[in-house]
Amino acid sequence: MRMVDSAQAAKNLAADALRAVLHHVSAIKLKEIDMDSPGPDLKVDLLAHVDVYGHSHTLVCKVEASGRPDHVRTALEALRSRADELEGNATPVFIAPRMSEEAKALCGENKTGFLDLEGNARLDLGEVFIIKRTLPQLRRSSSSVVAEPEREELAGVA
Repeated sequence: MRMVDSAQAAKNLAADALRAVLHHVSAIKLKEIDMDSPGPDLKVDLLAHVDVYGHSHTLVCKVEASGRPDHVRTALEALRSRADELEGNATPVFIAPRMSEEAKALCGENKTGFLDLEGNARLDLGEVFIIKRTLPQLRRSSSSVVAEPEREELAGVA
């Protein structure tokens, strides 16, 4: 039972992070995030339905416990396949707590968006392209207790 609880908690965190990223762009209206899998063969964890300038779009999301490149490779094929099955505009999105630069590059090469729980994201929604990069907090010498503020970059409308 504990594994189910942790999987659901991971989905909830992923859904919250996705909501936060989408909320930054006023042209995107989140209609709903469906976390209930309609069947055991779906192989995705979240379906987010959004409007972008009045056009319907679906984000097909896979939530993984690791953003290691081998986990990304495994998930990419299932995500692309499921996105291709959906009618209309569908974008596969890989979500993990943290992603290496290699994992992010794999997503880009496979036309798959990504989102990590550290605040980094890359989503191409046709009319809107989002790149969000959160730089890690840097600690100064041990004599200084002040940390550099976290900075975000957000690119919006194409």
